[in-house]
Amino acid sequence: MSVHLPSWTTDVFGEQAPAVRVGLGQALRNMQANAQAAQEQTDSRTNHTYGSARWQGQFERVWEELKDLPGATPVKPFGFPFELMIVGNGLLYPFLYSKTKSDVRTACIPRESRLVKELFTFAPPPTHEQGAFELDGFDESAEVVKPRGGLAAVPPGTQLILVPFACNASELLEAHWGRAALGPERRLEWATLPEPLPLPETVTFHGQRLGTIPKQATSSERELTSFDGGAQPTFTLSSRASVDQQRDVPPLTEAEPADDQTSEDDAND
Repeated sequence: MSVHLPSWTTDVFGEQAPAVRVGLGQALRNMQANAQAAQEQTDSRTNHTYGSARWQGQFERVWEELKDLPGATPVKPFGFPFELMIVGNGLLYPFLYSKTKSDVRTACIPRESRLVKELFTFAPPPTHEQGAFELDGFDESAEVVKPRGGLAAVPPGTQLILVPFACNASELLEAHWGRAALGPERRLEWATLPEPLPLPETVTFHGQRLGTIPKQATSSERELTSFDGGAQPTFTLSSRASVDQQRDVPPLTEAEPADDQTSEDDAND
């Protein structure tokens, strides 16, 4: 059955719009399943493992689901450990906006980092800035943020497409996509009505992933690999030269430390 898509989705993604919509929902479902499995395997009393796996999965699972679409291109922002996906003219940015069901129209970006500022250079300008420009003129003190790394090579006309989702360690609640500007206090000013994404019940897997806890070494195996289980080292002893003994030169027990020829500053060259 065909699904009606808003016009902005076809303007941004072209013929791939339905596949992107389905792929995003599947990616988030896979993200949730992987994060819950990781949490279960650690048997931890906190949700730190779930949170870490969820954060990683929200980017890597999107890459898995969309990488084979025609025109799909991964792009790696400066200093960011994961790749974001570009399909058509859309740069996709998934993020957690709530741990409970909440009105996505009032969502905020969790943190206004340098990456977020660079990403929103591909978003519509916020309305409060437009009004300030018209009334007060250009503000020379405003920070000018320029995309770095892979974002610096993003084609002109690319539009930031936000993918906010709500979830917690128990369940994936909802997900949306749309275009928005970054307003005051990290609030989103939606240029398009945020559309819900389908969240399938089934999970898809690409390649082999950890399904069970690896076999642990037995006590006998640990005895063979213990740091003190090997042969005793052999020490070579030598006497001091007679001339050193006559001149009362103290014995040399350790070699003088060599001067460090490198420093942390070398990493910045």
